Amino acid sequence: MACTSQSAVQYVRRAKHKLVGTLKGLTVIVEHLYQKEVFSEEEVSKIKTAGDDFDKTREIVNRVIKKGDAACYEFLRIIDITRKRRTERPPSFLEITASDSSSRDKFDPNCWISCFSFKDDTNMDVTDLQGPKPCHRYQEKLKSEARKISERSWIQSKAVLFNKETSLSYTSLVLDTPGQASPSKIKKSKIKKSRKVRTKKLKAYIPEDKHGTSPSELLKTYERKILLVGKPGTGKTAVVHQMLKLWSEKDNKDLDYMFYFDMREAPNITEVHKLEDLLFSVFCEPDKGKDEVLEDIKDNADSVTIIFDGFTDVGSTSVVFKLIQKTLLPEAKIIITCRPEVESADFLLDWDCLRVEVKGFSEQGIREYLSKNLSENHLNKVLCNLELFSLCHVPMYALMVVACFSFEGSDFSPHPCTVTEIYLNILHFCNQRNVSKTPENESTKWDAILSLSQAAFCATEGKNVSLTSLPKLDSCANSAILSKLLIQIGPTVRKPLCAFLHYTVQEFFAALWVLKDPEKTRCVLQQCLVQGSKHMKHLVPFLCGLLNEKNTDLLEGLLPPQQLRDTSDWFFKHLVTTFVGCSDSEDCEMDLMFLCQCLYESQSPDACLCLLDKLDYCIDASGETLDPQHCCVLAYVISQSQERKIELNLEDTTVSKQGMRPLLGCLSKLQRSDSLSRQLWSISLLTDGDVDYVSLLDFTENQLHLPVNSETQLYDRAVRVLQKRKRKVKVCLHCDHRVCQSASSFLLHHLPHIHSLSFCQSSGNLSDQTELLMNLFIVAADRQQRTGEKILNMLSSVCSYQTFPLHSHYNDKYQSDFLLDLYSHVKDCETKTGLSVLPSLQPVFQSAPAVWSIDLSERKTSILLELLKLQPEKKQVELRGCSHEESEVRSLLQCLPFISQLRYTTRSSHNKVCLSINEC
Repeated sequence: MACTSQSAVQYVRRAKHKLVGTLKGLTVIVEHLYQKEVFSEEEVSKIKTAGDDFDKTREIVNRVIKKGDAACYEFLRIIDITRKRRTERPPSFLEITASDSSSRDKFDPNCWISCFSFKDDTNMDVTDLQGPKPCHRYQEKLKSEARKISERSWIQSKAVLFNKETSLSYTSLVLDTPGQASPSKIKKSKIKKSRKVRTKKLKAYIPEDKHGTSPSELLKTYERKILLVGKPGTGKTAVVHQMLKLWSEKDNKDLDYMFYFDMREAPNITEVHKLEDLLFSVFCEPDKGKDEVLEDIKDNADSVTIIFDGFTDVGSTSVVFKLIQKTLLPEAKIIITCRPEVESADFLLDWDCLRVEVKGFSEQGIREYLSKNLSENHLNKVLCNLELFSLCHVPMYALMVVACFSFEGSDFSPHPCTVTEIYLNILHFCNQRNVSKTPENESTKWDAILSLSQAAFCATEGKNVSLTSLPKLDSCANSAILSKLLIQIGPTVRKPLCAFLHYTVQEFFAALWVLKDPEKTRCVLQQCLVQGSKHMKHLVPFLCGLLNEKNTDLLEGLLPPQQLRDTSDWFFKHLVTTFVGCSDSEDCEMDLMFLCQCLYESQSPDACLCLLDKLDYCIDASGETLDPQHCCVLAYVISQSQERKIELNLEDTTVSKQGMRPLLGCLSKLQRSDSLSRQLWSISLLTDGDVDYVSLLDFTENQLHLPVNSETQLYDRAVRVLQKRKRKVKVCLHCDHRVCQSASSFLLHHLPHIHSLSFCQSSGNLSDQTELLMNLFIVAADRQQRTGEKILNMLSSVCSYQTFPLHSHYNDKYQSDFLLDLYSHVKDCETKTGLSVLPSLQPVFQSAPAVWSIDLSERKTSILLELLKLQPEKKQVELRGCSHEESEVRSLLQCLPFISQLRYTTRSSHNKVCLSINEC
């Protein structure tokens, strides 16, 4: 406050003539002056009987001046506190731009009172200064009513959820405040969207979160007229209900009022002609002091917020129209929610307001909403299904997705929950919501849906999202499935333009229309393979889902059950034949995952067996990127196999998080092979998330299959498998041309957990395997010399030559060749690096086979001589091939003292010549 040397009485006397006619809140001022014993009861009575506000103000000012400085100070204190209720707010843009020099010269009570210096008075109760006590009691009653309304909306939403313990709460919606979009722009954007590839088109439905406004900001803003516009189901009501909740949770320091009218539940309020009747009879009536409350509402209109939710039309004589047009309570905040087509109504054409477009959930909003209400397993199914995920940008649809997945099922209606089932439940939910709002009977309602289905099919076939030829438009629009606009096609003519809230909903309705005609159903399957009509294939999963016997009850009233059964008898076989047979054509390739998706929607074991027969029980998913949805549908098809095992190829296949769980659930149906084992282990170890390694070990007969040229991450996670397994694990290595250092390190560090080490029969060539083993033994020998750890014995025990089945028919030869190669490699390392590990490796060399098998045409006999010298006893030697070099013959002769028996096998004959050393 600015300082002043004037006394209170002087300050009031100087502004006496300016206060008359400008002072507000007279009732509160008089009441408080009476409570402070400044005015007597008789004086209050005389003031109240004065003529108009002008006379009352003059009477009040004259009396406080006569009573002296203390009375004037109390008077000024009351004015200072009560003016904050009306003026502590930022001016609107319109107020700032409308101000001119003449208005600035006028007396401003707020500026005037702010220049008086008050003493600190911490004991003063300002609550009463905000308004009469009946007003405060009424405010509490309004807040209680606001809480009931906001809670009731969540209770109604929760009623469709099977899990009643789910705690629904407000999730942020995208609220944009750009300029109003013209119908032509909306139409163009729709057409442009339909030309995008499917993935981009589905993502385009999800609005971008630009961190715009919020319900709390709308509650605080001083904009007096707010228009919330949005398509059906996008969350307009949720926004205003959140505003009600936030207002009801405010403290009682400030006295203000909020009224909410649902125009859909109380359409007759547009016929009310008195403000008192609208506020007190239609909404909530004060317990006491009705006149005082109404007077305070009129005097402090800028503290009043009125919400009209679901506006469609209003008569020009009603009190609602007067409130909207600001001829009544011009300072009140009026909030209207409506659909886009209502914006062009006459009463809103020149409504200069803050326009807020409610667009539904952003990507982050969808994730937040679903994560709060779904289990992790169900959440991942939605997150990895772009059709369902983008559908959830509409909060009403997101609620139904949650409801369908939260339904635990029964023997009659078990899980899994298919996409088609979700869409059918959305259809029924929309009809149930509108059953009390439309005068239609049951037959008319289903006729309207079929009419909508026909329009959906025609639009889909023509690659269009705008619906035409829809005679029962009004009926269908009320089902909260369509967005409707009015397009100006002439000076006096408007044409309704409709579109589904989501393109997949249009495809679902189109599939309903296709099933009415069996010939049309056959035709759509053929269209899927024709260039220019391949987009029709997206109707096929819905066709399969609608033919699912589980959904028969949901289709009652739309399609005859017998017709569905007759179509089902031939449809699935025709589907498999059509899509598998298309791979014979050069310009057509079978989409295996799409077929599995279709059969999953059908939930038909017979259809899955038909596909497996066509594929000869060989499923090639190589090179695919499988999300949890793909894995789920693939696992469903595999699990339907009865007697025959399935050969599955997952080479170079990528599986996203949580995708392995359904695949591992059908291992018993798969034909085990080394290649599939390697593929499953590589995918599992490189996949984030929990994996059932126990099931995988059981499937691979306690073998951990590892590629030796893989990523470090794979071996890091393989450690967990070894450590968690109570018994030792067999490690089967798959070699390629590159040998990863991580493989050697992994094997040596975890030898105590390894039962045996072997190579896959189809794994690389012999030299790759030999190189890996040599490196293992040399590194182990070096480590043993440095640390004293007896690691070579462990390595030798897991590397028993009987564990290498590829060489089982000539193990002696392989063992002999390996020891010769190892000795040569060790000598080379000693020469190059000075590393001496030969003493540590001597026990390994002494574990030579009983019969040495040597090809002298490939080997230096001098290496054989060095190894024979290390043996504790003489060895039998089998010679294959022969070298005629004198040096080699001389070396062979030097070996004779260490040989007990010598065998020689000629190249031309397999007959062996055995000579004892004495005979030689």
